[in-house]
Amino acid sequence: MKTTLVFTLILFTLSLFILLPHAAAADTTKWGLPEGAKLRIGKGHIRDIAYFSDGTKLAVASGPGVWVYDAETGEELDLLIQSAGLVRSVAFSPDGSTLVSGGYDNTFYLRLWDAETGNLLRTVNTGHTREIRSVAFSPDGSTLVSGSSDNTIRVWDAETGSLLRTLTGHTSGVTSVAFSPDGTTLASGSHDDTIRVWDAETGSLLRTLTGHTSGVTSVAFSPDGTTLASGSHDDTIRVWDAETGSLLRTLIGHTSQVLGVAFSPDGNVIASASGNAAVRLWDAETGEVVWLPNPTGGYVNFFNVPEGVAYGVTFSPDGGTLAIRGWYSAIHLWDLDTGSLETISSFGGRFLRVISDADSSPRTLIDHSPLEGDKIVFSPDGTLLAESGKWRGTIVLRDAKTGNYLRTFTPPTTVEAMAFSPDGTLLALGSRGDGTLYLWDLRTDELQNLGKHEYHITSVAFSPDGTTIASAGYHEQIVRLWDVETGSLLHTLRGHNHGVLGVESVAFSSDGTMITSWGQKSEVFLWDAKTGNYLRTLPIEYSYKKAFSPDGSTLASASTDNTFRLWDVKTGSLLRTLIGHAPKSAVKVIVFSPDGSTLASASTDQTIRLWDVKTGSNFKTFKYPIALDDMAFSPDGSTLVSLSADSLLIFWEVVPTPTPDADESPQLSADVNGDGEVNIQDLVAVAAAIGQTGENAADVNGDGEVNIQDLVAVAAALGEVAAAPAALRQQGTAHLTQEDVQHYLTQAQQADLTDAVSLRGIRFLAQLLSAFIPKETALLPNYPNPFNPETWIPYQLSTPAGVSLTIYDIQGRVVRDLDLGHQRPGMYHTRSRAAYWDGKNAQGESVASGVYFYTLTAGDFSATRKLLIRK
Repeated sequence: MKTTLVFTLILFTLSLFILLPHAAAADTTKWGLPEGAKLRIGKGHIRDIAYFSDGTKLAVASGPGVWVYDAETGEELDLLIQSAGLVRSVAFSPDGSTLVSGGYDNTFYLRLWDAETGNLLRTVNTGHTREIRSVAFSPDGSTLVSGSSDNTIRVWDAETGSLLRTLTGHTSGVTSVAFSPDGTTLASGSHDDTIRVWDAETGSLLRTLTGHTSGVTSVAFSPDGTTLASGSHDDTIRVWDAETGSLLRTLIGHTSQVLGVAFSPDGNVIASASGNAAVRLWDAETGEVVWLPNPTGGYVNFFNVPEGVAYGVTFSPDGGTLAIRGWYSAIHLWDLDTGSLETISSFGGRFLRVISDADSSPRTLIDHSPLEGDKIVFSPDGTLLAESGKWRGTIVLRDAKTGNYLRTFTPPTTVEAMAFSPDGTLLALGSRGDGTLYLWDLRTDELQNLGKHEYHITSVAFSPDGTTIASAGYHEQIVRLWDVETGSLLHTLRGHNHGVLGVESVAFSSDGTMITSWGQKSEVFLWDAKTGNYLRTLPIEYSYKKAFSPDGSTLASASTDNTFRLWDVKTGSLLRTLIGHAPKSAVKVIVFSPDGSTLASASTDQTIRLWDVKTGSNFKTFKYPIALDDMAFSPDGSTLVSLSADSLLIFWEVVPTPTPDADESPQLSADVNGDGEVNIQDLVAVAAAIGQTGENAADVNGDGEVNIQDLVAVAAALGEVAAAPAALRQQGTAHLTQEDVQHYLTQAQQADLTDAVSLRGIRFLAQLLSAFIPKETALLPNYPNPFNPETWIPYQLSTPAGVSLTIYDIQGRVVRDLDLGHQRPGMYHTRSRAAYWDGKNAQGESVASGVYFYTLTAGDFSATRKLLIRK
């Protein structure tokens, strides 16, 4: 029988070589691709699983949405698309007609789906402020409950989606919720180490079950409702009397945290899943371990999932199969009648069910991501795409055009950084685990160990001629240069000082003469690539991520706000600021196209934006479901591949949009006041008319209403960087304030304007706002001076700070303390913004004539001037 099985597997494997490229292409383009995407590889990490009521189908919560599979064949039947974010939990209504999904996106929605058609029935904005970890229907299907990491439980009318009540009391995140079979009580488990039992009708707390010594991960009622089981990070399962809350027994045997518990449909067995891969079965009455026959001989009392972690367990409705959710990407099916262990292995980037001798019909199960992907890189000729696994260490090579799997390679340790040699024959691998730098020869599969850093390697880069590799080290704050031919260490570059952050990335200039390295702080170091000598440091402000253009002339830096900037590498001067991502979002990944003409940025606002580097215009926006770990352009620049935190590879079509010519800008219509030129007066005229309708010179775009779009159009006509200071010099009669510009800029950013003209206007507003911000903090002379009875004290702030002003008399005694509060950078010169003193002391008494001193304190800044009261 074993021979037959092996032969069958060989035939099946050979068939995959023939069929997989076609199957993979169909599989990845068939289901709900985002707009602009042409291919998707993988289906995301598995977060939860649930059987349909008849046991014929499985619902799998994942990154793009909820996948629906045939439980017997593993065939994909549907994908219920989540608009954004991860689906964390799924549950069916008792009659099986409705599926609810919850997780986390920008608004923490619950979504209810028709289980038969997959149509979206209702979306519920829950008001939860953190991810929804668990959902459950009441036994009669009338009520729906959601448990969240925000420590609350919310109860909903399942028909209308209206909120019935909010249950509070847990002091840490709620991990699991379950109704009793009669629907009268609700149990919740939490990271606060407790289980709480609530009256399902009133929401009143009935009892709190304590005894676990670490967070509770899962709760489940027995089918007859008499007992309640709970799993915990303390490695135990506890069984409670559901009526009284008394502890009946503690099940001990796991050697790691228990992440999931479930009762069999007949109530005789409790299944548990643990963090060290073991799944165990327990006699629900006695607490003894249940033994099952092993088809290969003997008996087994647990099943170890290959991934190393078993996250959850679910019984099929007939109780014959236990579905086990493995680490991120695998589902294992354990036949409890025969004891056959169905183990999933990875082949060809797809998961195959390899059956024991009890079943000799191997078949594809569920094609979820075999890696927790972290980095991606194209080969120089564009034929290969390499993907590294964050934890498992496996490198997957794919056909860069189709995404089809070619082969895998597992180095001795996990990989943090990768780079192809210029001829594409070598792949440099920087270790996350032990700091070793490897060279993988793709022709021979030989692995060369070049040497080690003290800690893990964050970045590797080949010189343009392929003779040298640069590697950046974490913590030790150094860059090392290696000879590719001999493997010898050439130079060690020292000078970074980033504390524990270390060096984040390293790159060669296009001519190979210079090396650039940077960390998460402000300094960017330039080095001579031949000698390793330090050249200079670029005065680049603090930024979260950085990327160099292919020719090394431009640096893009992304800060923790929603902007990023382009810098001239030679001079360190700011070229332009790119604005377009949503307010309060952060740019997480930036990458240049191979010809340097396009910049791609991915943000926490769940968009990828493509920018024209020359003009700064945003010509394309893609929306993706969850946060990204990495992006890479194909060598010809026609494709952008994104790798999400959920191990999804998405191939995006890059079609540059020509930038409008200068004569397309609204120069004539932007001359609102008709003085023959577009200047700051026109901007102010539009601002004053915002909200007016009908025929109006301020209605620049002619849509019948003066709004933020008209203001942005005038700003676009005003010009680029150099125009901002000029605009301020004209401000005398315009009376534009920093608050005005900040308000208009915020409105413009929130309006989701993506055309080139609008983006140019938004960029001008940002530059205009920055022109209000002085280069240094200063205390200025008061006016009038001498004065009687009041004076204004101007100052300016280069950085945000808490500001206070203290008045002293000639003997140094405090006369008056003025707390001006925390203020933004800007000029506080006018009477409406400057500090004001009415010439009175703290008791409200007018002070005498004479000389007084005033001291301004703003953060670390302090300065003192004198003033004169003359009566």
